[in-house]
Order: sequence, then structure tokens, then C-alpha cells
Amino acid sequence: MSLLLPPDATTLKNVQKLCEITDAYASSDELDALFVDAFKEIISWHRNNNKFYSKLTYDFDLEKLKSVDDLKELPFIHANFFKMHESVSVDKKNICEHLTSSGTSGQKSQMFFDEWSILSARRMVKFIYNEMGFNTPDQEANYLLLAYEPLKNFKVGTTNTNIFLTSFSKPKEVFFALRQTAGTHEFDRFGTVRKLQEYAEQNLPVRIHGFPSFMYFTLMQMKEMDIKVQLHPDSLVMFGGGWKGYANKEISKDELFSLINEYLGIRVSRIRDAYGSVEHSIPYIECKNHNLHVPIWSRLFVRDVKTLEVLDYGQSGFMNFVTPYITSVPAVSVMMGDLGVMHKPSECDCGAQTPFFEVLGRAGVSQNKSCAVSASELLKKREV
Repeated sequence: MSLLLPPDATTLKNVQKLCEITDAYASSDELDALFVDAFKEIISWHRNNNKFYSKLTYDFDLEKLKSVDDLKELPFIHANFFKMHESVSVDKKNICEHLTSSGTSGQKSQMFFDEWSILSARRMVKFIYNEMGFNTPDQEANYLLLAYEPLKNFKVGTTNTNIFLTSFSKPKEVFFALRQTAGTHEFDRFGTVRKLQEYAEQNLPVRIHGFPSFMYFTLMQMKEMDIKVQLHPDSLVMFGGGWKGYANKEISKDELFSLINEYLGIRVSRIRDAYGSVEHSIPYIECKNHNLHVPIWSRLFVRDVKTLEVLDYGQSGFMNFVTPYITSVPAVSVMMGDLGVMHKPSECDCGAQTPFFEVLGRAGVSQNKSCAVSASELLKKREV
């Protein structure tokens, strides 16, 4: 990748420096200081280029920003804000990606990315894949994407992400489980089973990305048909999106991973879950112990659901992520609709030096539907 520069390499020099760190899960006082310096720059950037953000943070004193902990006082933006408002901090002509958070139904977040923002987020994934040994660009692989097959002008962020993930090995074939039919999408469960059988016969690594619900429904179809396959040992499963709309059918992660091992022959160590959203495009990918560590380019505050006060490790509340990398929209402190709990780094022996978190579920009702909910609704007309 050629040298990647922020919109203003002078005023955003620490933002650039932070985003160039390749050790995704390092931690030190020096790195915390760099994070704070980068945040001072990004706050000034959005204040100078976005009237809304300038008004939102008018009484936040940058001079009092001395530590990462001080960022808890920075006004946050709820993820739902982006479902109702378009707010950009760059010239519209510099927007290179316009992505939405949902597919066929529900309110859609409208997120805009300049080249720096979208490529920085993708580079973070590359750094993490390098660290985990998943970046094998010279190795040929087949792909099963449990995601929407793209339509013309299709802007759903999950599909964008899953297509990008095919760059970490050499794609021989890419199959979308959610096939386009007459301008909409339908889950092709039998086609997905058939494709897995074909991939097994080719004896190439298979990479599976997308919604876990559709993996489960595929496995249940294989069970009904008494079909098992043995995929190549270098195969990889990377989930994202969660179950959300199918909480009543959700099984435990351990049970799902066990089923994948049983029916596809993929080792549990090669099955990972991920967390992310179009409103906060930082990659959170499970370590070898299946914990979601916070990478160096972001931090997490867990807030009490009533008082919004920041909670300590082990206490559950709303997840408020902060990151200084994004220049296109003022999504530097975003309050998610998801509930979570954060744990100390010492509670995981994978080697990462940063805290990790559990996602406990989503607060709210139907208005807060995500991509996974929209996708899952495609199955509601059928018996699953």
C-alpha cells in the first residue's frame, strides 16, 4: 500500500502516526499519550470543518484533555444520529465511499468516507490479519460470503466489508448466500450447501465471512440432509453482524463453533467472531481465546444505562467507543445501542495488552434494527 496521508498531514500528524502503528494490541504510557495528542488534533479538525460538531463540543476544553480517561467527558454521538442526519467534515467531492447500515428494512445510517478514513480502517484489518496469520495473499482460496450479493449502487456496509475481506487470499471463486432475485435478496440455503460440497472436492482453503445466523441455518440444512464435508485445514470462518433478529433461535458460540467443526471440519481455532458497525468502523476481531480486544486505534467506555456514568471493569452498560482516526464524519465518540462489559487484559492469556469486551445484546426495540436483523428477515416467510 502506498503512503497513506490524512487530509492535512500537518495538523493531523499524530493521527497519522497513531494509524501507522502495526502492533494492534500494544499498550504503554507513550501510546496513551499519542492517542490523546491525536484526539486533540481530530477534535480541532471536526470543529473547524463541521458546524454541528463545533456546537456540540463548544464547552469541551481541549487544554484539559490530558489523559485517555479525560475523553469520557467528550460529548458523544449516539449511533442512531447517523440514521437521521448527514454530517460531513470534508468537501463532498472528496467522499469516495457512501455506506449504509441496513439492507432491506429499518432505518439506515448514512456514513461517508474520504480516502483517508476508508483506507485507514482497511489497513487496520490488514495489521490485525497480519498479526493473527490470516493475511495470505498468495494462497488461493474459495469464498462463501454469508452476505448480500451486490446489486447496482448497493451500499450496505457489511457487503462492502465482506468483499474487502476477499483480498487476504487469492479468490478462486466467490459465492454469496444471499442471492439477488428481481432486485431483492433471498437466502439460497440449498445452493450454499451444494457450494460447500463443491469447495470440499476442490481441496482449496475456504474462507467463510458474514452473518452467523445463516451459517447456522446452512448447518441445520446439512444435518437434515445428512451431509458432512471436510474442508481444507487452512479454511477460515470470520463472523460479523450477530444474531439480533433471531435471538429466539440463537445458540451459544461454543455450540455453533462445534457444529462448524463437525459438519465442515474446520478447527475451532480457525473460527472467529468480529464486532463492528458502519457508524464506528474500527475492526474488533476475536483473539485465539475468542475475546474481542480493543485495538490500539480506539478505546472503550462502558456507561451506566441510567446515569451514563462510566463504569469499571466487569460492569455492564452501553458501549461508547472513541477513536481519533476518522476525518470524514465526526464519529469520534459514538454511543452504540449495544450493551457490553469490559474485562482487564490480564483476564486473557493470548498476549494482547489491551482490554477486551463482551457484547451482551442490543437495547431497544424494532427501530434499532441492524444489518443482521434485515438479513434474517429474509427467512421469516419460511420455516427455519
